[in-house]
Amino acid sequence: MSDTPVGPHPPGPPPQYEEEPVPTWTRDLLRLLVMTFVGILFFTLLILLASTGRMRQQNFVPVEADGVWAGICAGMMALFYPFVFIEHKRRDDGLRRNGLIPLTLLGVVCSGIIVTLVTMTWPLIIGDRAGAGTVAAELSSDPGAVFLVLCFFVGGMAWSMCMLMPMVIGGFKVALCLLVPFLGLVLLLGFAGLQVFDNPPSFGTTVLCAAAAVSGLAGLTVLAALRNVIDMPKPQRTVADREVDYQRFTEDRRRRGLTNENPLPGIDGPQPPRR
Repeated sequence: MSDTPVGPHPPGPPPQYEEEPVPTWTRDLLRLLVMTFVGILFFTLLILLASTGRMRQQNFVPVEADGVWAGICAGMMALFYPFVFIEHKRRDDGLRRNGLIPLTLLGVVCSGIIVTLVTMTWPLIIGDRAGAGTVAAELSSDPGAVFLVLCFFVGGMAWSMCMLMPMVIGGFKVALCLLVPFLGLVLLLGFAGLQVFDNPPSFGTTVLCAAAAVSGLAGLTVLAALRNVIDMPKPQRTVADREVDYQRFTEDRRRRGLTNENPLPGIDGPQPPRR
């Protein structure tokens, strides 16, 4: 049975419902870094599990913890990043309307540094299963390999954000149009992760990853600047605005005699009992 009282609304203004407050910029950044750290720990756990021989494929063939598996996990981590950024429980989906440019840029760079520092422990887990001289084997001791992996993660995360941000802001039609490019990005990140981790660090690969990182950050800056253009903010009404509207509404009812104290004759007045 409903608990709503029967009868006219009690005198006075109606209950006011405020918009959900937007979290602070610092809170968004800290949450992003913490969730990124949790995500890279998850993929590190997958490599650790594969190193024990207990992770198997569908045909029960063991997954080897080598450079190939490390590259796949690295590519999936870069693809996983924008899903950490998005918060669907919020009205703005986690893409705040103020301060989004520094949040996205600083978030990608800091997250890339955190992920790179954690992946420096992967050679200790993989051991001799990684090819000699490859990034998966030399990441914990070769500065060139560290810089290459950092550029790979920053570029992959930035381009993943560039792909997913319009899909979230633009709605269903934009998401449907970008579905095929997004699937292409999934394959590209997986292939790029294999090329980076299962091969020795080279100047050409480093230049390509650095160019991807710079162009990804530039594209992310443009998209963040257009956030309020793609999705125009709706005007928000304050409590004072709603109070003024309510007062005008009640005054108009009094002027026309539509009040509970003095109802008009007819349908608004008392009705005779039915026989």
